[in-house]
Amino acid sequence: MKFSHNQHFEYRIFDSLIDKNVSFALYRLPGDYTVNFIIQNSPRRHLLRRLSDLNTKKGFVIAPFHISEQSPIILIEPDITLKGEEIIFQFLDTNNIEGSLHNESNDYSPVNSFDTYKDIYTKFHSAVNSNSFEKLVLSRTCDHENDESFSAGVSFDRACDKYPESFVYLCHTPETGTWLGSSPELLISGQGDNWKTVALAGTKNVSSTTSEWDEKNRMEQEIVVNYMQLQLQKAELPFIQSEPTNLQAGNIIHLKTEFSFKMPDLMKIGNLLELLHPSPAVCGFPKEEAFRFILENEGYDRQYYSGFLGCLDVDNKTDMYVNLRCTKVNKKSSLLFAGGGILPSSDLESEWEETENKMQTILSIIEETPLDL
Repeated sequence: MKFSHNQHFEYRIFDSLIDKNVSFALYRLPGDYTVNFIIQNSPRRHLLRRLSDLNTKKGFVIAPFHISEQSPIILIEPDITLKGEEIIFQFLDTNNIEGSLHNESNDYSPVNSFDTYKDIYTKFHSAVNSNSFEKLVLSRTCDHENDESFSAGVSFDRACDKYPESFVYLCHTPETGTWLGSSPELLISGQGDNWKTVALAGTKNVSSTTSEWDEKNRMEQEIVVNYMQLQLQKAELPFIQSEPTNLQAGNIIHLKTEFSFKMPDLMKIGNLLELLHPSPAVCGFPKEEAFRFILENEGYDRQYYSGFLGCLDVDNKTDMYVNLRCTKVNKKSSLLFAGGGILPSSDLESEWEETENKMQTILSIIEETPLDL
């Protein structure tokens, strides 16, 4: 049951943690009403340079698309872990949380215009047409001016209500800044030796007049499915694969295939993450060549967009999601991100429209003004 006492007002307390530059993560798992809160009081965080460095670690992970000096893997080691809104609010009301002085800078150049996107799209589409790639993922950004009443905490609460089947989170560290998102895409989840991952690709609007998927979207999904099969085979992890199903996330529908597998103790989570991330759903295929092409031609640094984040071995459970349908926020503006898979059959206008539709997931929660304030 959701805790509703002056709810929006209560959630503004997380804005004060952001103002104090406190490292914390607030998240809610798909299909769950329970809000989880992790906070690290000590100023020292683990800044990691390889996914394999996550082996044996515990905490909340924030990993970038491309690991670099500017965008390391961040591990928030929980000094305190709380579950449930009432318990979380009571703790924050009765404890004075101290922050740090370091401030993270925002050095993005938003790709707002269709003309800018068109120029970059042409490079990506030409590369795919040349048979160098089966698929490339092109993303862009959009800078949105926040209303004076904007609250990251309230936006998180609103996202929990609006997107019950997504992974909803709000997290802040001095190194990453503040990120807010509602992701439909599981990267890896498990407890004990029971684990799962998914292949998520293909996009259409819920208002689509046809229930059939076109060839372009089926091909996108097939590329990701084949990749996940290959990576699990490399890890020597026998798996059970589901049939493709539709997954709705806001006003968007995706194709999803789930893989269930047993993971023995000898298999380290960081090593498996190196195999799975980034998948063709956010990068392209072949993976290494597509990854380099994106870094050289996309025109901006994705930082933590299309990376992944979530809890790692917290209460003996791991739940990590690809960082999609997200925004990097400050008081005055929100930087939105969206992308789509480019295949030979792709169309410029359709791809642009897809990014616009995906950004509506976040816009729909940050543009609304709370009614009870």
